[in-house]
Amino acid sequence: MQNRTIRSAIAALVLLMAPACGQQSEIDSLKSELASVKEDLASLRVTLGRPRPIVDLSGVPQMGNPDGQVALVEFSDYECPFCRRHFRETMPLIESNYISTGKILYAFRDFPIDELHPQAIKAHEAARCGLEQGKFWAMHNTLFGPPEQHSVEGLEATAMRAGLNMDLFGACIASGRTTADIRITANLAARFGANGTPAFFVGLFNKSTNEVTVTQALSGALPFETFAQVLDAAIARATGGNE
Repeated sequence: MQNRTIRSAIAALVLLMAPACGQQSEIDSLKSELASVKEDLASLRVTLGRPRPIVDLSGVPQMGNPDGQVALVEFSDYECPFCRRHFRETMPLIESNYISTGKILYAFRDFPIDELHPQAIKAHEAARCGLEQGKFWAMHNTLFGPPEQHSVEGLEATAMRAGLNMDLFGACIASGRTTADIRITANLAARFGANGTPAFFVGLFNKSTNEVTVTQALSGALPFETFAQVLDAAIARATGGNE
């Protein structure tokens, strides 16, 4: 228990120091909260002050092991510089060590922050339109970029490179039919306690219900080693190994 508490305290300190879009204003309050926590700092009930969330992955873009017991859910903003850093520097390592090896299931959720990145919503809409054609990841892997890439012309060029049917893509974008669900997903992240992007939730995946029971939250452009520590611990607990 003592070792687990120390590891949790370290993880919480990293969370405070990690950069995340929209998070700077929360640093002082998080420091005060950290000082008052006595034990089990990694518990989501303590760090977020809420019951552990349940994340429904129905219809959500996923990679990795669909039968995996542990899931990593990312809520991100295509224009957030810290999200881009995570995508470039850390995500390839998570993918090669945990996703492609079948150790975990990974899912992506939309979390555009309009106050900081008013053009991001269009990029998320484009990704959703790609999802309708089974081309989500082809779109996703090119959408992390500056706002000028998310102009109408830029998104059309991305869709064309991804091999989408352009008539269907244009109709999807023009209809705005994906916008409401993107807003719901962003509000969901906020209700779970995410105060910036990127935000990550690690938990146990129930294939029969397609739901993730969250056990730990991470926030910001954290180093791969932090993810490895959290994921390894979650896998060990799920499989009955030692913590």
